[in-house]
Parts: sequence; structure tokens; C-alpha cells
Amino acid sequence: MLSRPWLLNANFVEKIMINNQLITIKLLALSILTIVLSSCAFPSEQMKDFEKSYRLYEKAMRWQDFDIVLGFHKNANKSELSDVNRRRLKQFQVSGYNVLFIRVDPSEQSATQMVEVKYYNKNYNVVREMTLTNLWEWSETKQRWELANPFPVFE
Repeated sequence: MLSRPWLLNANFVEKIMINNQLITIKLLALSILTIVLSSCAFPSEQMKDFEKSYRLYEKAMRWQDFDIVLGFHKNANKSELSDVNRRRLKQFQVSGYNVLFIRVDPSEQSATQMVEVKYYNKNYNVVREMTLTNLWEWSETKQRWELANPFPVFE
């Protein structure tokens, strides 16, 4: 090998070129990964509040806590939960509350949520189902999400 020093140098140069190519590929992959991760959208505080709100609403519906349910409806009044209505609502039990889809407005000021509610009448053992289209709106004054549609009607 000492009789051909140019061969030793050629191998050395080839190894350096391969290492440079690997470094270039790694830097390119790292750059692409950085761009992709930086473009990912992280939920805003308002969107986190939206998720908390609709999940609390769902739990309140399942547990028949109609005071909480009514509190989410921005145009509702306490007369909707009179003693007569409370007695009537006690005959219904929500057995399923499935969110079918959610579409949030790009401005994050409103959202439409389609929900399937399954419930049964305890007095007649009749299972029913209704599909609700909930229109959620962000209230700047109250700093919370509210429902624009009326209180659901159980029949």
C-alpha cells in the first residue's frame, strides 16, 4: 500500500464525501421536521374552554343536572325549569350522548356541533332518540361558551 499513496488518499477523500452527504441529509431532514412541527396548530385557550364546555354539558345531560344544562343556554330563563317541568323531566333518562361532528368557525367565535341523544321514558319504557344541532357561541362579555339554541325538548 505504501507504494501507491494516491489510493490511500482516494479512499480517504471518498469517506469524507460520504460523511458530508450524510450530514447534509440529516440537516435537510431536521429542517423539514422543524418546519412541519412549527406549522402544527396548537389549540388556543378559547378552544380548550370550548372542549371543557361541551364535555360539561354532555355530563350534565347524562346526569340530568338540568340547572347546569339550562345555564349553558344564553336565551333561557328559569321558568323553563319550573316545578312542573322538573317533574316532567324526571321521567326521562339520557342513555346516550354521542357527538357526531364538530365544526369550529375559523374565527373561533362559534362552533356547530351535531349530537345524537338517546333517552328513555321511565314511565313507559320507551327508548327515543333525537338529533340536536348545537350552535355554540363565544361570549366576550362573560368569557365563556354559550348555546344559542333553545333548551332541548324531551317527548
